[in-house]
Amino acid sequence: MKTADREICNGCAACYNICPQNAIEMKSDSEGFEYPVINVNKCNECGFCNKVCPVLRRYSKSGSVDNPKIFAAWSLDEEIRLNSTSGGIFSELAKLVLADKGIVVGAIYNKKNEIEHYAINNVNELGRLRQSKYAQSSIGLIYIKIKKYLEEGKEVLFCGAPCQNAALANYLNKEYDDLILCDFICKGVNSPKVYRKYLAMLENKYKSKVKEVHFKNKTFGWNRFSTKVYFENGDYYIKDKYDDLFMVGYVEKNLYLRPACHNCCYKGLPRVTDITLGDFWGLGKTHPELDEDKGTSVVFLNTPKGTKFFERLNGTVFEEECSIEDVLGGNLCLDASVPPNKNRQAFFADLDKLPFDRLIKKYGDRSKKATVKKFFYRKASVLKKKLTGLRK
Repeated sequence: MKTADREICNGCAACYNICPQNAIEMKSDSEGFEYPVINVNKCNECGFCNKVCPVLRRYSKSGSVDNPKIFAAWSLDEEIRLNSTSGGIFSELAKLVLADKGIVVGAIYNKKNEIEHYAINNVNELGRLRQSKYAQSSIGLIYIKIKKYLEEGKEVLFCGAPCQNAALANYLNKEYDDLILCDFICKGVNSPKVYRKYLAMLENKYKSKVKEVHFKNKTFGWNRFSTKVYFENGDYYIKDKYDDLFMVGYVEKNLYLRPACHNCCYKGLPRVTDITLGDFWGLGKTHPELDEDKGTSVVFLNTPKGTKFFERLNGTVFEEECSIEDVLGGNLCLDASVPPNKNRQAFFADLDKLPFDRLIKKYGDRSKKATVKKFFYRKASVLKKKLTGLRK
C-alpha cells in the first residue's frame, strides 16, 4: 500500500485511525509535520487507508449548498465574546451540546503547550477549546473515540480544519444525525516544530517556562489582535500582529505552512461541513456599524442540519445576514490557497541552525512599503478605538 504523496498529504491521520493492523504510525519529518509511515511487515494491503484519505478520496458533504446563508454574529455574553478570538459563536454552539450531555471536540493546548485534538463533556473545560491555535494539531486516535461516542447515541460537535472534517467523515463512512461538523476559514496549518522554536526563543528571553499561550488576544482590540504569552515566573509577553515574529512569519510571509496547504483541495463552496466559522475580517469596510472591535464571527450555514442547529442559539447571539461578497473582501483564503514564500525551503534548511528571531530577520524582513503600512494600520486602530469610546 501507498499513502498520499508528501506534497498533498494534509496529515489528517485518518489512515492511522482506520488501520486494523496498527501498521501505520504518524511520524514528524524534518519540518515538524506528521506524515503516515507504513510498516510493511504488518500491512495486509486491505486498502482501508486509501479509502479514508480525504485527498485520495475527495469528500462531498451531503446536503451542502453552493449558496449558504451567511451571518455576521457574536455572543451576547460579553465575557464569552471578549475571551473568544472572534465573536464567541463556537462557544455558544458548544454550550448547546454540552447542556444535552453531548461531546465537543476541538484543539487544545496540552500540558506542554503543544496542540492536540481533545474531547470534552463539561462546560468548565470549554475555555481550553476556545482559543485559536496556529500550529497543526495532533489528531491522535480522536476519530475512533468520536465513533464510539456516536454509537453510544451521544451528540458530538467536531471542530477542525476542512481537511480534518473530511477525514473524519470518510473514517465514519456513514451519516450520523447526532454529528455536527464545523470547520473554519483556514489559511493553512503551521509547523509544530516552528511553533516550539518560537516558544523556546521567548523562554530564553524571559528566563522562564511558558505557562499559557494566547494567540489573537484582544488587549489591543480585535482588529489589532496580539499574541500574549504567560510565563511560570509571573512575567508575560505581548505584541500585536504587526510585531509578533510568529505572526509576521505566518500572516505576512507564509513561511512555514504545511506543503499541502498551498494547494488545498477543500477551498470554496460548497463546504464539507454543516457550519463554517471564521473572523469577519473587512467588516469595518462593508458594515462599519457592526464592527465594535470586540470580535465578530462570520457564520456559514452549509446544510439544513447546520441551519437547524444554529437556530437553537435564538436569544443568545446577535446575528445579521450578509452576502458572500461581504466576506470575500477580508477572507480570500475561503476561496483560494496562499502561495509558498520563495524562501520557504531556505527557512527550513536553517531551522535547526538559527534561533527563531534570527530566522525571521533573515527570511521575514518587511519591505519599506510593508513597514509604512503597518504604521498607519496601528495608528488607525488606536484612533478608531478612541472614537468608539467617545461615542459611548
